Amino acid sequence: MTGPSDPHLPDHRSGYLPAVRNVRFALAPDERLPDGVRRVTLEQLDAAIDGLARPGDDIDRAVHQARKAMKRLRAVLRLVRDSIGDDVYRAENALLRDTARLLAPMRDGAVITEAVRDLRDRFGDRLASGVFDELIERLTERHRRRRRRVLEDETILPTVLRNLRSARARYAAWPADGEHRLSGLVAARPLAHSFETVAGGLFRTYRRGRREMHRALEEPTDLRFHQWRKRVKYLRHQVEILRPLWPEVLEAQARELDRLGEVLGDEHDLAVMLRLVAALPDLCPDPVDRSLLAALTQHRRAELRTAARILGIRIYAEDPDAFVGRFAAYWRAWQTPLPVGMVPVDR
Repeated sequence: MTGPSDPHLPDHRSGYLPAVRNVRFALAPDERLPDGVRRVTLEQLDAAIDGLARPGDDIDRAVHQARKAMKRLRAVLRLVRDSIGDDVYRAENALLRDTARLLAPMRDGAVITEAVRDLRDRFGDRLASGVFDELIERLTERHRRRRRRVLEDETILPTVLRNLRSARARYAAWPADGEHRLSGLVAARPLAHSFETVAGGLFRTYRRGRREMHRALEEPTDLRFHQWRKRVKYLRHQVEILRPLWPEVLEAQARELDRLGEVLGDEHDLAVMLRLVAALPDLCPDPVDRSLLAALTQHRRAELRTAARILGIRIYAEDPDAFVGRFAAYWRAWQTPLPVGMVPVDR
């Protein structure tokens, strides 16, 4: 029998904590690292390109999936930075970052509206009747206008698609062991099937996230928590890629990183909503309602920051050397030949 859930932590039974089901964003059990990196990056780019080129009636979902794909790709770039070289890393990372920013106005409006819906579900009886619904309606209309401007702009989506297609051509040319080919305008180093290919990137991502956590907990500003959130997401995607090294353990670790990222994401969305309502008071015209909305929002943000602290201290409990050393041991075990007749269990 399980005890009562922690009131500060999101309840995974409510659907807050989705399982890590995107197993394709991972090496296959018997796949060489260079082949796996190329495969997962091309799959992400293909999905983003197809979704934006043929969005159907759900452009919001296509934009969301494309931005997620670009975040995953930036995590990959960080993971293999030592192998591809700083010049290639910086150029490709900047391109993906700037391309994702072109779509940010469409995505930001959707997540802010969703954040207010969550507040309404939690605190709907704390404000006068209709206040939350009217705010959601105004935010939804604002999102529609911003989305319409993006779609009517004849340069934004074509630029995004052009950038993604050019990136795909370069990623397809990433060299593996024994290959020497050009990646874009710069000669890229070959990707080797070795833990050293990813060790430096994994170390830096974990160390940076741990540092950002301590900074956020010591100086809890919006910016500090936002910086921490970005590092959590990069680490989550890197752990996902390396999942076959020990699927049971690393899937659980990716799930907890996902959970932490969602908590920090919700906190960030509420911070953005507060700034937006302060800048555009007509979204919540009554000053008393606006003051109560701010108080409830800050209360929820405090809960989320407490949850993030609990999760973060557990996730970042190891020092960076120990963290990467553990993955190195997993790699060695993964590369140990199996006895004749045995097959990997994660097929």
